[in-house]
Amino acid sequence: MWLIPTKKEVKKEFEKIKEDFKDNTDYHARIMKDYEACMSMLKELKEDVEKDALKIATLEGAYYVLANKSQVSVSPKSQGSLKQSQSNIETKLIQRIRNNKKSLVMAEIMKLTPSYSVIEMFEKIVRQQGLCSKASFYRYIESLKSQKLSETETKVRLK
Repeated sequence: MWLIPTKKEVKKEFEKIKEDFKDNTDYHARIMKDYEACMSMLKELKEDVEKDALKIATLEGAYYVLANKSQVSVSPKSQGSLKQSQSNIETKLIQRIRNNKKSLVMAEIMKLTPSYSVIEMFEKIVRQQGLCSKASFYRYIESLKSQKLSETETKVRLK
């Protein structure tokens, strides 16, 4: 064996190195493709979770509103008998929804967003229905804006 490699040996080693680099490049390209696919799937799942959470909040809010309408339409004397006739499960469900006012208010905001401005929604939700305080209402609006679930206008709309 000689101390100085021949041109043929150098070329052979160089080809091996080039092949190794090509294999590594292909491997990294496959990994990046898999990573991008996973990120895309995660983004879709996150959007689905946000949509489902909004649907749940809307349903809870609608149920709460319906439960309140049925209790409001009954006279005060018969309201006690109405509460006694409700099943234990229904009472617990109504109590749970009452304790979770945030989802109710957010559902109401989402329902009113297409046809009302923020100021009109404030009048309806805070002043008329008394569902939350002014500060809470505006926190919910900001939360919806940050989640990009709602694009609300801050000006009064002309009719």
